[in-house]
Amino acid sequence: MAMRLQPPVTRQVSPFFAFFIVTTTQIGVGIFSFQLSLISFAGHDGWIAVILSALLIHVVIWLIYKLLPTHHTIVDIHQKVFGKWIGAFVSLYFLFYYSLFALVTLVVYTQILRVWLFPEISPWVFFLVLGALVYVFTMGGLRKILGASVLAVFITVTFLAFPHLPYGQMQLGSLFPIGDHAPMDLWLATKEMTFQYLGFEILLMAYPFLKDAPRSHKWAQYGVTFSMITYLVSFILPILYFHEHHLATILWPTLTLWNMEYFGMAAWSFVVLPNMALWLWAASRVAKQSINISQKHTVRGLSLLIFGSAFFFTTYRAIEDVLSFASGLGFYTFFVYLPILYILRMIIVKRRDRS
Repeated sequence: MAMRLQPPVTRQVSPFFAFFIVTTTQIGVGIFSFQLSLISFAGHDGWIAVILSALLIHVVIWLIYKLLPTHHTIVDIHQKVFGKWIGAFVSLYFLFYYSLFALVTLVVYTQILRVWLFPEISPWVFFLVLGALVYVFTMGGLRKILGASVLAVFITVTFLAFPHLPYGQMQLGSLFPIGDHAPMDLWLATKEMTFQYLGFEILLMAYPFLKDAPRSHKWAQYGVTFSMITYLVSFILPILYFHEHHLATILWPTLTLWNMEYFGMAAWSFVVLPNMALWLWAASRVAKQSINISQKHTVRGLSLLIFGSAFFFTTYRAIEDVLSFASGLGFYTFFVYLPILYILRMIIVKRRDRS
């Protein structure tokens, strides 16, 4: 298969924007409640799982940069490994995958807004408003989405810098004894935490849009490190203030501790919107490359599909089910399928070199 042409320079971004692609998609609505799953498996040792899962993601990103030659995407790799038609069909999985995560972000953020601030407003209102804003963001193209992502990272840093807690009541002893849980518990917590770090896979479609793409590798790794620090702070501070058994009863510990009300949640929408826009943009790129459908038409169609699908996930149970499904899907996609794809590609390259 011939290599795809490089996108015009006017549509490319500097290598350091890989940092914002990674952080914007990794830090979203999950930061409000991720502490609960970690505590259920590893208690106060959950911070260890935050670090271990980040290390795993560092390895996966290294693998992605080994897998993608210059100006290639996951669609190109599939077509090289499986052939043009089967490769295009397999790539449609990622169309579903990216769309699913846009849907998950939409329904989770809507749930938080309704329970935390606006219980009297019907969910369809949030689906419509948020969906319309994400549509506008996405139609602006990757460069504009990443411009908004810079603001999202700034809001995240500002948010972390001003926790609303009485420092005199923090108990440093809450983190001890370190390593108080079995290795299997730490592994289960680590596996659970990998869901929060998903989002780096946008690189599988954004890679050709990064100028001198191989140089962006270090920035993508820096992005994971930034996300890890963000999650560490968001886990350790609640543990220091609340007892872990108390913390396990709080649905959204981050919202409680940082006392996010109307202003805070309004500001956080500027974190969520580019997050969703990147998922939608990546899905539309898959459709354009695999089945040659106009990206603009795909964005419109997927926006309507996601809006309609959101009505099936308006209860707490339904949202938990789709979160569990997405978590498992992401884990097996990047810790099982991606290494297998890398091995298959290496076999094909060696055969071609011999021939």
